[in-house]
Formats: sequence, C-alpha cells, structure tokens
Amino acid sequence: MIRLTGGQARGRVLREPVPRGVRPTSSRVREALFSMVGQDLRETTFLDAFGGAGVVGLEAWSRGARVVVVEQQPEVARAIVRRGEEVAAEWTVRTGDVLRLAPQLGVFEGVFVDPPYAVDPAEVLPSLAPLATGWLILEAHASREDVPAPPGMVLDRVRRYGKRALWVFTPTDSS
Repeated sequence: MIRLTGGQARGRVLREPVPRGVRPTSSRVREALFSMVGQDLRETTFLDAFGGAGVVGLEAWSRGARVVVVEQQPEVARAIVRRGEEVAAEWTVRTGDVLRLAPQLGVFEGVFVDPPYAVDPAEVLPSLAPLATGWLILEAHASREDVPAPPGMVLDRVRRYGKRALWVFTPTDSS
C-alpha cells in the first residue's frame, strides 16, 4: 500500500495494488521532490511522463497541480486510473508512448521523468525537455555517474536518496 505524503489527500492510503514490475517512487523521494518544487502547486501544470504507479502525479494533484500522467502499458494505466478514483483525483491519465505523445501534450511548468530501468535517460530527456517551462526532474539510479543536460536546459542540482537520485534541470536563460 502507498500513503500520500502531502496536500489535500495527505495521509490517504491507496489500496489499489501496484502492478507487477512497477516500482513506485518511495515516500522519502516524493517528499524530497515536493520540498524542491513546492508544497503548494495551485495553478501549476505537471506532467508525470512515465506514470508507473501514478503516485507522483497523485502527489502533485493533491498539492493543487493540474496533472497529466502518461503510461505506456494499458493495464498499468488502468491501475493508475483506479488509484486516482480512490481519492477522487481530477487529473488526466493518457495511455501511450510519451515520446510519441509529446507533441500533443503542450507545455508544463513541471515535468517529472522516471523511465523504466531499461531506458537510458539521455535518450528520452531531449524529447521531454521542450515540454518543461520551469523544471524537469529525473528520478534515476543514484549510481549513475553522469546524466547530460538535455538541449535548452542546465543541471541545477542532484540529490541522492539511498539507491535513487533526483536530477533537477531548469531551462537556460534565453535573455
């Protein structure tokens, strides 16, 4: 079971089981993520690019963001929808390949990227960076030595949490 850590649904336990092979972002990493981007996300647009358990998107929704979650696997996307129904989330869950859907998604103040282990972040960040107007955060394995900044962005900071790390990228100043 997963417990939401902040916002209007703080403390709610999600009973929908996590599909086999999906690794939810830990509560420690979620708390760190929202400490970095803010607890109050009202009027913020947020993309969870690789939905997985959908819990990061729910955390953003709970804090007031307008959220879009994209998940490639239909059965996993259905589980994300059911998890959202548990807390009456008003969000959008899309099924499909986020890289193919990217041109249709629009832009977001925040983009969260936690690709499957088999996917090299350097291969997906260039396609997702143009969607982020404020920040793009990559959750990756902490042992990664280097994640290159995608075009148009700079690395702001890296924070390690056990076996996971958050890589925070922000757009370069074009002025």
